[in-house]
Amino acid sequence: MLVERWQRIESLFLSALEKPPAERASFLDHACSTDHALRREVESLLAHESLAAGFLESGDSPMPTAEASPRALLSVGESIGPYSILELVGAGGMGEVYKAYDQRLQRNVAIKFLSHRFAADAASFQRFEREARAASSLSHPNICTVHDMGELQGRPYLVMELLEGQSLKDRIAGSALATGELASISRQVCAALHAAHEKGIVHRDIKPANIFLNRGGQVKVLDFGLAKRDREFSDPVAHVAASTLNPTLTSTGTVMGTLAYMSPEQAVGAEVDVRGDIFSLGVVMYEMASGRLPFRGKTTAGILGSILTESPLKPSSICSGVPAKLDRIILKALEKNPANRYASAAELSAALEPWLHSRRMQGLPWMAAAFAAIALSAVFVAGNRMGRFSSAIRTELTPRQVTANPVEDPIMQAALSPDGTTVAYGDFSGIHLRRIDSGETRLIPPPKDFCFR
Repeated sequence: MLVERWQRIESLFLSALEKPPAERASFLDHACSTDHALRREVESLLAHESLAAGFLESGDSPMPTAEASPRALLSVGESIGPYSILELVGAGGMGEVYKAYDQRLQRNVAIKFLSHRFAADAASFQRFEREARAASSLSHPNICTVHDMGELQGRPYLVMELLEGQSLKDRIAGSALATGELASISRQVCAALHAAHEKGIVHRDIKPANIFLNRGGQVKVLDFGLAKRDREFSDPVAHVAASTLNPTLTSTGTVMGTLAYMSPEQAVGAEVDVRGDIFSLGVVMYEMASGRLPFRGKTTAGILGSILTESPLKPSSICSGVPAKLDRIILKALEKNPANRYASAAELSAALEPWLHSRRMQGLPWMAAAFAAIALSAVFVAGNRMGRFSSAIRTELTPRQVTANPVEDPIMQAALSPDGTTVAYGDFSGIHLRRIDSGETRLIPPPKDFCFR
C-alpha cells in the first residue's frame, strides 16, 4: 500500500470518526465515490475503533460475570471426566483457565474453557479447535503441550500442561531486559517457531502474552488458535501460506491477531508466511530491548499507519546500552518487506547466539546486594550451629544436582546455607531460594524499573 493511499484512508477515517454514526454512511458515499476498496478500508477501521480494546489485545477483556455467562465459573472439587478442578487460575473475555488434577496419570494440568458466548460463535469455536489441532501436532520443549480436548455442556475445553511462572508480558511490564535474557528468550521462541514452521504451521499471533516463562527460565509458546496450516508446506521459506486473515472485526468483536504485533502484510489482510512470525518476534524483541513498542499510535488507525509507513527508532536510542549489532538484528526482523527480513527462525536464532555469552555481572547490583544479605544471614546461622557442626561425624560427600537451568539461562551466582538445606542461585529471572529436600522454590524477582545490561 502506498504511503499516499494510507494517508488518504487515515484522513477519511478520522473525519468519519467525528461524525455521528448515523451520518457516516452518507459521508463515505460522498467522500469515497466509486472507490469501493477505499470505502472498505475506512469502514474496517471504523469497526476496529468501536472495539479497540479487543482489537489491540484480544483475550484481555475483564473477567466475565454471571450475567454475561450463565455458567462462567466451575466449582473447586467439581470433576470433568478424570479431571478434578483445584482452582481458577485466570479468566478473560474468551473464557477461563483452571488448575486441575488428572486422576489417571496423577499429575496437575491446566484446563482452558471457551466461554458460553464464544462457544456459540462458529469462528471462535473453529479457532479453539485449530489451537488444539496445531499444538497437539507439535512436540517441542518450547511449545505448550496439549494433552486432551472435550466439551462440557456446550463449552469446549483443552487440557494442557500446567505452567508455573509468568508471561513475558508481565516480565517486561514496561522495562527493558538484559541483553543475555533477551537473547535466551528470543532463541527459545525461535526454536518453537522453527519446529512449527517445519510442520507447515505459521503461528500468526506471537506477542508477550503468548510467551510464557517457566520458573526455571524455559520458554513456552502458547495459543496456536490463529495458526494457519498448509499440508503441502514443503518449503517453509519459499512457500507463502494462504492467509484467512480478515482485517475487520467479526460480529463477536474478535480479530485475527493483535494489531500492535502484526506484520504489515498481516495487518492489511495479505498473504502471510513464516516471515510474518519473524516480524512479530521482532516487535517482541524490540519491546524486550527498550521497554516499549516500536509502532505506536493513539488510535488503531495511528498504529496501523505506523506499522505500514514508519521506521522505528533504534532500541539503543530508548534504552542506552543496547549494542549496535543488536539494534541491527532487531531492525532487520522488522523490515516491512518480507524479503529483507530473516528468512527463517533458525537464521534469526543464529544471529542472536553471540549475545548469550555477553552477560555482565557488574550490571546486576540488586543481585549482588541480595546475595550479600543472604550471606550475612548465613553467618549468624553458622555461628549458632558451630558447636554442633564441629562435633559432627565426618561423612562421605555425595554430588547431587539440585538445579536444571537451560544453557541459554545459566546460573550466574550461587550460595549454599550452612545447614545444607537450602541453595540460593541467581539467573535472569531473579534469585531463587530452593529447598534441597522438597524442591520448593521461592523467587525474588529483579526490580521492575531496572534497566540492566
